[in-house]
Amino acid sequence: MPVAVPTSPSARARAATPMTIEVLLRRFLESYWLRPENAFWMTLRSATLKREMLRAPIADLACGDGVYTFLHSGGVLHPDFDVFLGAVPHGDISNLRHDMFDAASERYQPGILQGPDERIDLGLDLKPALLEKAGRLELYDRLVQHDANRPLPIADASLRTVYCNAAYWVREIDAFLREIRRTLTPDGRAILQVKLDSLNRYTLEPHRAALGDNFLEIIGRGRRDCWPTLAFRSEWERRFAAAGFHIDSATPFITRTHAYLWEVGLRPIAPLLVRMANALTAETRATIKRDWVDLFMQLLAPICDPAFELSAEPAEPAEIQYVLSAN
Repeated sequence: MPVAVPTSPSARARAATPMTIEVLLRRFLESYWLRPENAFWMTLRSATLKREMLRAPIADLACGDGVYTFLHSGGVLHPDFDVFLGAVPHGDISNLRHDMFDAASERYQPGILQGPDERIDLGLDLKPALLEKAGRLELYDRLVQHDANRPLPIADASLRTVYCNAAYWVREIDAFLREIRRTLTPDGRAILQVKLDSLNRYTLEPHRAALGDNFLEIIGRGRRDCWPTLAFRSEWERRFAAAGFHIDSATPFITRTHAYLWEVGLRPIAPLLVRMANALTAETRATIKRDWVDLFMQLLAPICDPAFELSAEPAEPAEIQYVLSAN
C-alpha cells in the first residue's frame, strides 16, 4: 500500500545549520575513519547538497544506514562512534563482494550528541539491517524496506523533496525516474547526485596489462558491479527529460583528481582494518582514531574543494548534483 506522506507545512523545511567544509570533513572522518577517501567524497556531496533547501515532506531514497543524511542534516555523533562498529568483515579476505555493513549488532549504538536540524519524513532502502541502523538515529519518521527497481510505495503528488545519491545503482532507471516524478507535488523537486561514466576512465584499468587482473580485482572489490546505469552527462539529461523533468541546476562536485585518489584509497585493506580496530580495547581504539582523524584532516582538507584539479587540462566531472522540477 502506498505511503501517504503528510503534506502540511513543516518547520522542518528549513536550511541546515551553516558550517564550514572543515567541520563537515571532521564529522565525516570520525564516522568513516577507516575509509577516509569515502569521508572526503561524502563531505563534498554534503557541501553541495547544502546549497539546496530540503522542503518537507522529504523522502530519502536508498537511505542506507542513514549516517550520511544524519551528518549532512546537522546531527553530531560522539567521536568514539563510527560505522565500522558492528561491521562484520568476511573471514575469507578473498571474498571481494561481501557487504560487511549489512548487519545490525548490539554494538552498533550511535551516540547522538546533537540531533539533526531537520527530520526526514520517509527513508527507503533494500536492506533491513541498514534500515534497523537508520532507525537508531532518530532522523526518519518512517522507514520502509523497498527495492528501487519496483514502483515506489509512495502516494502520488505527496512529496516536495525527493533526494537520492544512488540512482546509478538502479537497473530499471527510466521507470525509477518516472516514479520519482509521480510522487512529487506540483512545486516539488528531485535532488539527484549521480556518478558519470567518466568515472570508468579515471581508473587504473588502462594499465591492466602491466598490473594484472588480480591487482585490479583487489583494488576494485566488485564496486563497478553496483553501477549498472552509469552514463555520460548527455544520457542522464536525456533520461531526466524523458521522465518529465526540467533541469533547474547541474552542479559538478567530484573532479577527475578526486576520482583518481578515490580509485585506490584504503578499500582493499578495509576489512582487515576493521577486524584490527574492533579487536582493540575501547580506550586504545579511541586514542588511535583521534590521531588518525587529525592526520587525515591535514591530508584531505586541501583537496576537499569541489573544483580541486591537479591538471590544467579540462575533464568531465565524476559526479554531478541535479536539481529537477516538473516540466
